[in-house]
Parts: sequence; C-alpha cells; structure tokens
Amino acid sequence: MNWRLISLAYLSLFALSLLDNGRSPTYNAILKDLSLGPAKGSYIFSIASFISLIVNLTAIKWLPKLGPVVSTRIALSLMGVSGLSMYFTGVWVSYTFLIISSIFLGLGLAICTITMNVLVINGATLSARKRLFSGLHAIYGFSSLLAPFILSFLIKLGGDWKGYFLLSGLIAFFVIILTSKTKTLPPKSEEEVKSNQDVALKYRVVFGLQLGSYVASEIALSTRLPYYLNHTQGIDEVSAGYYLSLFFLALCAGRLLFSLKNFNFKNEHLIAFSHITTLISFFLGYFIHPLFLSLCGLTMSYAFPMAMDYLVEVFQRKSDYMITSVMTWIGVMLALMHFLFGQINEVFGAKIALLICPALTITSLMSLVIFNLQKRKLNESSGHF
Repeated sequence: MNWRLISLAYLSLFALSLLDNGRSPTYNAILKDLSLGPAKGSYIFSIASFISLIVNLTAIKWLPKLGPVVSTRIALSLMGVSGLSMYFTGVWVSYTFLIISSIFLGLGLAICTITMNVLVINGATLSARKRLFSGLHAIYGFSSLLAPFILSFLIKLGGDWKGYFLLSGLIAFFVIILTSKTKTLPPKSEEEVKSNQDVALKYRVVFGLQLGSYVASEIALSTRLPYYLNHTQGIDEVSAGYYLSLFFLALCAGRLLFSLKNFNFKNEHLIAFSHITTLISFFLGYFIHPLFLSLCGLTMSYAFPMAMDYLVEVFQRKSDYMITSVMTWIGVMLALMHFLFGQINEVFGAKIALLICPALTITSLMSLVIFNLQKRKLNESSGHF
C-alpha cells in the first residue's frame, strides 16, 4: 500500500469538492450580485464542463507523459487560480472573470477527477481497493457537506461567497505544499501505453454512458436542489440549504459505510440496486415530500465507487485508459445536462427541469444492463477486453 499516493488522491479531492460544491450554495447570491438570469448563470457549470470535455479527450496524450502525481499538482494549481478568480469576480462584479474562473475550474476538475482515481489504483492493494474507492468518494460527500457550513460561518463573520472561494483556492495551494514529498511514478513504455489503450469503441461508449449518466444525475440534483426548493416549493434559502446539507450528509454516510464494510455482492448488482432505489426516492420527494430528495444522497452514495471498482475488475491493466475514456463521457453528459437544465428551466421552470435527474438515472441503469449483456457475450466467446 502506497499511502502517499492515497493521501494525495484524498486531499486533492477534498480541495476539488470545496470549489466544485461551493457553486451550489452560492449560486443564487452570484446571480443576484452579477444581475444574471438562470440561463446565463448556468454557464458557471456548463463552461467548466465543456472545458473538462476537452481535457478528457486529450488525456490519452498527456497522462502517460506527465503521470498522475505531476498532473494532480497541475490540477491543484489551476483550481487555486480559479478560486482566486472567483474572488475577484465578486470584488469587481465582472462576468468576464466569472467565465475565466469557470475555465480554470474546468481544467482543474477534469485533470483531478482522472488522476485521483489513477492514484488509488496505483496505491491500493487488491483487497483494499473497493473500500479505498468508497473512502475516496466519501471525502467528496464530506467536503460537500462542509461547504455550506463554511459559507454560513463566513457570512456570520461578515463575509460572503467571495471569501468562500478565496479560502477554497488557498486550500488547493496548501495541498500542493502538504504533499510535496510524494514521489512521481515511473513512466510506462510507448508499447505498453499503446497496448493498454486497445479497447473496442462499443464497450467504451456503453460503460462511459453508464457512469456519465449517473454522475450527471447526481450533480444535477446536488447543484440545483436549493434553487428548485426555493422557486417551486416556496422554501426559503436557509431551509433549502439544510435539505442540501442532508443530501451530502446522506451521500457521505453511505460512502463511509462502504469504505468501512465490504459487502459480499457483485458490483453490478449494487450499482443496479442504487439506481432503482434512487428512482423510488426521487419520485417520493418530487410528489410527496422534498425530504426524500435529500435521501437520494444515500441511495446514490455507493454507485460511483462501486462502478470504479467494477471498471478496474473488468478492464484490469487497461483501467487507466478506461478512466480517461469514462471521464470524457462524464464531461459530455455534464455539459449536456447543464445546458439542457438551463434551457428547460428558462422555458418550463425548475419543476420540469429537475426531471432530468430520473431520466439520467434510467439511462445509466439501461447502459449497465447493456454492458453486462456485452460482457456475458464476450465471455461466452472466450474473448477479453
């Protein structure tokens, strides 16, 4: 077990999620201070997603050359600059700086979401890998839960969303200093890299669509939940923030549970169960009480770490390449989701726009079924990925 690599992965994700999840509780305040509508304001999310897509598409070139350690440090630097840029966005009330910040954040997020998973793969033993993946993404839930509390604390001290992003940016730079002794990994040969990138397009598309749709559904709900509750249910911003905090608390608790206990079920069965229970919880929240929307955090919590472990289990030495492919699809789905949500919200309102979440969950579930049929057919023909 290489704990330096694991620590770099965990701490970089902590810094990432503070910046990433700071956009949701500050979204309304940013729109208000910059006098933006929801469609134009959605570029906070969509531009970062489009930039992430470009990074993901080129990952097969830069990741083998730079390696995950150096790449993570670059990502942290970009995220730090993004946080500082968001601070000056508010100070100068500049929409231009908001776009610049979104570009830097998109670059940093894209690189880090690839490298943190590669760091866990390289640093974890086989027996601990599933729990370490769950622990890694529990960090996301924890810092997502922490984000609105940090914002509230800063507001009580007389600050606002500008101070939040300044602090988050400085934390990203601090992580670089804290993990400076982590050694880089030896580069792979050109022949090995080429061999590990030999995965048929049909498998990459279906597996990528499965993870991409799931991540887009989770991000759609977590980033728009306060806005939805405020504009359709008449719930004040403070109370809506509590619902969001409960979502992240449930998300963190579920992933923490899976990091501490190893459940003896197949990864694909756990992923399917997560999607089915998420659909049930979502519609209970949509039609009966919004508390169930927050509880979607629990039903969603273990889907992504189980999917990452499933990826390594199925593709083995080709996992690094498959992660870059999957992150490309996640970028596509996130960009599409943010764009569609903004447009549907503008025309039909937030209540209709939120239905993107279950639509994406169903897409992910169907993609999982298709991939498993592909895998079974390949196994029967004695083939391999």
